[in-house]
Amino acid sequence: MNTDGILKTGLSTLGFPFTLMNMYVNRRKKVNEIGQLVEVNNRKIHTIVSGTDESNPTVIFDAGLSCCSVDWHVIQPEIAKMTKVITFDRAGYGWSSPTKGMSTSEEVVNDLSQVLEKLSIQPPYILVGHSFGGLNMRLFASQYPEKVAALILIDPVHENRYMSREWDEYRKKDHQKNLRLFRLGYLTASLGLPRLLKQPVGRKYLPEPFQAAVEYIGYHPKTFDAVYKEFLHSEKSALQVAHSKALNQDLPIRIVSSNNRDPIWMEHQELLCNLSNNTTQIKTDNGHSIHLENPEIVIKTIKEVMEEI
Repeated sequence: MNTDGILKTGLSTLGFPFTLMNMYVNRRKKVNEIGQLVEVNNRKIHTIVSGTDESNPTVIFDAGLSCCSVDWHVIQPEIAKMTKVITFDRAGYGWSSPTKGMSTSEEVVNDLSQVLEKLSIQPPYILVGHSFGGLNMRLFASQYPEKVAALILIDPVHENRYMSREWDEYRKKDHQKNLRLFRLGYLTASLGLPRLLKQPVGRKYLPEPFQAAVEYIGYHPKTFDAVYKEFLHSEKSALQVAHSKALNQDLPIRIVSSNNRDPIWMEHQELLCNLSNNTTQIKTDNGHSIHLENPEIVIKTIKEVMEEI
């Protein structure tokens, strides 16, 4: 057990009455999984499969850092009218089991590929990734080029965002601040401190019936474990993507960008436009969570890509 693990166990033991109370609250607020649990490497990966039309490529969604499958609650039903759709929870998020690994993009790709195999979901696939999820989808497309028909990235992060050698002083301080916050949540989630402070992982507010789900999974200790590990090892994920094989230069790619005017963010969006010779950027007036603020633009983009391929 590492130092953080020892400290977490010690705090949970010292604050045992609070740990016990938080366990009781978690049980009382428990919401059963929306989809199905698929066994992968002696763990369960929560997967929501909808749609039956297999004449179009299957669309696979991956949420951003700290978020999970419920992020797609508006878009999934609409795309499912046209084709088969899969959303899933990365290890530790949502209803998926935690991992003892580092929660890097490589592990996400391995889990997803096994889930697809177990569910007998055949390619081709259209991969849709939001923010950090874009790194995972890009790595999948690199490792399985023959299976991927298109790639849609929603306000995606570029790998340079998590490369420490690329940081200026502001970015370095911002990263350290976020890492401290995630670590605090990881250490104290069993005691119920994040619940007391009303600081869940992921979304705070979604329409019912999803609000009850986010109030359960957003405060669960394994969720804090997942986001801390994912952020802690984010540079390793970035390096995995940076060192992966170049994507097929004919691959249809759409970059749906937010209204973020930070010069570095804008520069990264431009860099992503060079992923293939068939990459188009779609600029929006929305914030970072475009798929929740303006789901219509994402649905429209997926439809247009389907027609193109």
